[in-house]
Amino acid sequence: MGILNIFKKNKKSDIDDELSRLESNLLPDEGIVGEVEHGGPSEKKEDDKTGADAKRCSFIMGVTDYAPIEGTDNIVVTGNLKGSVDTGVSLAVINYGDDRKEMLMTSVIGLDVNGESVEHASDCYAGLILEGASDIDIRIGTVLYTRDMGSDSIHDAYVAALSEGYVKERALEMTDEEINRLSLTDCSEIWRLNTWYMAHEGQDEMEGLKRIREERLNKIVLSLRDKILDADEIYYVHDKRTGEAHLYSQTFDNGDGSYICSNPNIMIISKAYRRRYKKVYNTDTTELAIVRNGKDKKGIHNFLQGNFYINGACGVAVNAVQVSIAAGMLVDKPVYDGVPVENIPVTNPGLVRWMLLLGQLDSPKEDPEEAVAFRLYFSFLGRELKRARLIIPVKHQAEGEDGQDNEGLDVARMKGKDGKDAMIMYTDWRRLRSEYGKNWDGMVHRVGGIIGKFDCALNPTKYPSAGMYLTEEMYKSMVRMSKKAKV
Repeated sequence: MGILNIFKKNKKSDIDDELSRLESNLLPDEGIVGEVEHGGPSEKKEDDKTGADAKRCSFIMGVTDYAPIEGTDNIVVTGNLKGSVDTGVSLAVINYGDDRKEMLMTSVIGLDVNGESVEHASDCYAGLILEGASDIDIRIGTVLYTRDMGSDSIHDAYVAALSEGYVKERALEMTDEEINRLSLTDCSEIWRLNTWYMAHEGQDEMEGLKRIREERLNKIVLSLRDKILDADEIYYVHDKRTGEAHLYSQTFDNGDGSYICSNPNIMIISKAYRRRYKKVYNTDTTELAIVRNGKDKKGIHNFLQGNFYINGACGVAVNAVQVSIAAGMLVDKPVYDGVPVENIPVTNPGLVRWMLLLGQLDSPKEDPEEAVAFRLYFSFLGRELKRARLIIPVKHQAEGEDGQDNEGLDVARMKGKDGKDAMIMYTDWRRLRSEYGKNWDGMVHRVGGIIGKFDCALNPTKYPSAGMYLTEEMYKSMVRMSKKAKV
């Protein structure tokens, strides 16, 4: 007899005092209750089971399907059980992908293995009856676990359940309600897992199913886009060398002596994954930084807009490079139809893109791969530099002692190499204002019209790697390089 045939009525058991205290507790911001930093077992409590019982009741399971039990407030869940569980055991329930990781408690009042009711189950596909769990937000990907499980185990169970439940079994079939319940992290993981599945296990799917799967994925992508823009906060990989979001681009060999590179994206990390990825991105050169959306829900939009249409990022990767959303899907490109040229804000995203990528290289003289990337970025930079309209900071001279206005301007310059003066130039007003404030204006010029008389210092700020110093010789070399088909 199956588990659903046995539990037709609501069977209330006595939940111990500890369970009552923990129920509905919000997880602290530091992480999961019971988590140990390196994913090992939690510290043993005095009232925990000991000996054989403790060994028997240590398990974790990601939910791959669920259903309410008619006439009760209990829920049956199914999934791949790792470890051992008995009826009557208390367990924790968490949606690992949620920004607010709320850990709730319930208890197991029934077990089913292969359609048979059992008192004990170990390392198998099983069904669990959860007592009074109708008020808990249980969905595919929810993780059930005993408190000796660490964060890594919980994450792995969460990902495995999304893969099994949504990607493999249902081929991404979801109702609109289910999609709305997904978190930002859920959406990005499902997308990543589906990409892997289709490149490996799903290659032999019927073409019709592949098209349907693609249509379903598009709905998830649109939902992910909306969840990014509506999030209370997100994190991004910040580059300490340039002072900007780190740009990710891959270089590929065409096989004919030439190279291409992928469109550079920035990497954003969901709040749910921030602790997990701190270990990866907090290095000598990068770190995780926060973007808060604010009450007007414009903070993330403005952050992305600046990175796309001032810094030249082509999109965002969400938690993984395989999950990439194009800039235009998130923030519309500014349109200046009918606006006089003199009123259009000066921006040079194509130029800044390659300057930042060059600034991220550590040792192109020593690393062969970085040497190839350097030559590629350098050639693209030359193409953009020829047509770039840059801003020279200028300021009207102060009134003279005789009370007369002095004609002329103060032009921002600096001492350059070999005693030569260098003209200071900025790619956009944001960078100019950050260094010169609002009292300075600007003149728009191209490098080609100045480089014969002055060297040029592009975007000089407190981050030298984000700028560039140009001599006439260097400029001519860049122009020559930009005309070559191979790099």
